[in-house]
Amino acid sequence: MDKRKLLLLKYLINNCSDGYKVLETSTILSSIKKYKNDYASLETDINFLKSRKYIDLKYIDENNMCLFVLDNSRVLQENIKIEKGNKKDLVAMMFITAFVSGIMAFIGSFLAIMIFR
Repeated sequence: MDKRKLLLLKYLINNCSDGYKVLETSTILSSIKKYKNDYASLETDINFLKSRKYIDLKYIDENNMCLFVLDNSRVLQENIKIEKGNKKDLVAMMFITAFVSGIMAFIGSFLAIMIFR
């Protein structure tokens, strides 16, 4: 799923808390800059989310849409947060490992020079 669809899904999760909710499409288009006021792209992405069972869509037109955010979308958002946290931890561990390896290589070469002198 591309970044624009993920931004749309995050927006829908934040604005549709309980049950079906009617949202203005103009508000969504102005809130998510990646759409650049392109209703056709928004409609395509909404239908994609519906086909993947992330939302339940009652109707959509150029003025309003009525939808319900399903649990699959909340699970997807939590998995994305966990993956981002894991990536940050992995980068930190790689940096620490590289730093410690460099220090150990320096100490090892220093000791080898001192012993064989």
